[in-house]
Amino acid sequence: MTTDDAASTSRGMDARATTVFGVGAIIGGGIIVLAGPALLVAGPATLVALVLNAVLAILAAFSLSELATRFPRSGGPYAFAQRVFSVQAAFAVGWLVWFASLAAAAVFALGFAEFALAALAEVLRLLRGAAPAVLSSRALTVAIGIAAVAAYLLQLSRRGRGSGGWMIAAKVITMAVLGLAGLVALALEPRAAAGAFEPFAPGGLTGIAQAMGLLFIAFQGFALLAAAAGEVRQPARDLPRAMLIAIAVATVLYVPIIVAIVAVGVPPGESLAFFAGRTGGTTVAEAARTYLGPFGFWLVTASAVLAMLTALQANMFAASRVAHAMARDRTLPHALARLGPGGVPRRTLLLSAALTAIVMVLLPSVATAGSAAGLIYLSVFALAHVMALLARRRSSESAPFRAPLSPWLPLVAAACTVALALTNAVAVPSAGALTLGWLVLGLAVYAYFLGRQAAAIDAEHEGADPDLVRLRGRRPLVLAPIANPENAEALVTVAHALAPPEVGRVLMLTVVVRAGDEADEALIDNAQRVLSASLRSSLALGLEPEAMTVVADDPWQAITRVARTHACEVVLLGLSKLDDAATLAHVDALLTGVGSDVVILRAPPGWHLERVERVVVPFAGGAQQETLRARLLGALARLATPSVTFLRVLPTSVSEASRRRAERALDRALEGRELGRVGGACVRSDDPVGTVVAAAKGADLLVLGLPKRDADQAALGGFARTLLAALPASCAVLMIHRK
Repeated sequence: MTTDDAASTSRGMDARATTVFGVGAIIGGGIIVLAGPALLVAGPATLVALVLNAVLAILAAFSLSELATRFPRSGGPYAFAQRVFSVQAAFAVGWLVWFASLAAAAVFALGFAEFALAALAEVLRLLRGAAPAVLSSRALTVAIGIAAVAAYLLQLSRRGRGSGGWMIAAKVITMAVLGLAGLVALALEPRAAAGAFEPFAPGGLTGIAQAMGLLFIAFQGFALLAAAAGEVRQPARDLPRAMLIAIAVATVLYVPIIVAIVAVGVPPGESLAFFAGRTGGTTVAEAARTYLGPFGFWLVTASAVLAMLTALQANMFAASRVAHAMARDRTLPHALARLGPGGVPRRTLLLSAALTAIVMVLLPSVATAGSAAGLIYLSVFALAHVMALLARRRSSESAPFRAPLSPWLPLVAAACTVALALTNAVAVPSAGALTLGWLVLGLAVYAYFLGRQAAAIDAEHEGADPDLVRLRGRRPLVLAPIANPENAEALVTVAHALAPPEVGRVLMLTVVVRAGDEADEALIDNAQRVLSASLRSSLALGLEPEAMTVVADDPWQAITRVARTHACEVVLLGLSKLDDAATLAHVDALLTGVGSDVVILRAPPGWHLERVERVVVPFAGGAQQETLRARLLGALARLATPSVTFLRVLPTSVSEASRRRAERALDRALEGRELGRVGGACVRSDDPVGTVVAAAKGADLLVLGLPKRDADQAALGGFARTLLAALPASCAVLMIHRK
């Protein structure tokens, strides 16, 4: 966990609070609203669908628990994908999970409003004999739903997470009474259930699969615990237990309700299919009215209201944490990452609440939003199994909790979950279209507004955290050609910063230039001396690079060939002179001949990367070298704590408005960076070389990005050559060129 993670979380949830949160999140109104549609397609086999959903949820809980205890930070599947895959994949996962929480919150807010209005209408009918038509209007339903969202926004902004323990206990008790009452009614009149379970599965396996897709939203709430892992005091112990308890409680409550509906809830003379089709979203309430009378209606209403409200609170909480984790990594605007009093992410709470309100207004139907949320979570659960397996294989340490029977059980669970997700997408095409539309919108937003800075921040994290490189399955190889043993120490330290020994490799290359048909003996001896001296310097530093000697007519062509043959990620050159045309031509040919990043080091004798204290980075505002530069500076921050100054030089003729825009652009580029002591400055000057040279006085390192090379443009243009000639000899220079 980074310092930022630790600072952004208070870990105030103990074992009891974690379990209560999990139960409150999973026991929502999904079973009440969607039981009718599920019974319509699957009949009594809806019980099988419930049990199978519980099994899939348990298997997903195993993998999510392993990931959450291995990476105990808030953000859930987004944070896991960021560690195991890439920032781009993490954005897609986070964007979808965020929307799933928003859609679920909208469903529960509207469900609360519908049941609250239904209860009011029932009271008015009892008192006046009729209820006004306005109580059934969509506008009033949406308005009350938005009011509920606003109320929980206020509560969560003050407390971080709602208490609501009494509400969770009340809804569990009322739902338990509802199911138990149905079972008692069945026990008192067992003949009433004769033939009720026939035919058991009128829709066959397809009907069961459709029912599973419809009812999965009733189980997905346990995953919200993973989104709050950074706030759990003892995640390794409490998260797995809380998830399994939540799933068990949900299953124990849901199964008796379905049994009661099928056995004693259908009015005499009606079939189950006709009853479920006629009542739709009120199937549970009408069934309770059948075997409990008016008391049954009010019991279901009380259960629904409490279930909807607590599930709304849990989904708003989780949505804000996912959005905050994304903002922290710049996959959402970094301004959203700022915390309010008590460490509460008020900005992401406000944004999530506003988007939930918009979803409620634009929602085609509650069922569509619920199915979309279920589809997303099914896909994410399948991905969670894969991520858990990859993290286990790539990590050097064991997770505090390990999923059982790995890898076979997670692989089977992933396959089953994917199959169910595809069935759900086909059965409810509007949900698939809604999910796809949201994803396309997110990818467009990321590509045009967020991708550049997110990639730079991610590259910086990779440079500073070798374990992140390992978890993503990367094995960087840095090629370091060495012709002068005096440069070996400087080159090898930079190479190992770019490819840490625990995750990458450094290949030192010496080239014996062939004279005619044979290599000159003196050149062979010299190459061996260079290689031996370089290896001794590396071993003295505790580093263990690999070594290679090749014979070639042209050393530059040999470097290009080796880099391409070994698929090197970086080619690191040590060049003391860059002022002759022949060397510049060779550098240009290398830049176009390899598919690697190229870093050129010019360092004074005795220079060492770990002793760097002050760094100057000329900044022109372009994005060509930003990712490579961020990775390099992240690696430097891992080895030392330098003071880094980003310097942008503007002409004196630039307007004040343009200068302010440039300053804001520089501030945005540096916002969220963890380079140690980092700052930026915009300076007006008509002598950019002199300005950079003046800033570099007393500096240990200058990092200079080389422009993308065109056919008619040299990599080292006039500015770079003039700057290199004017810089003090004590200041090392790293020139970087992104592939």
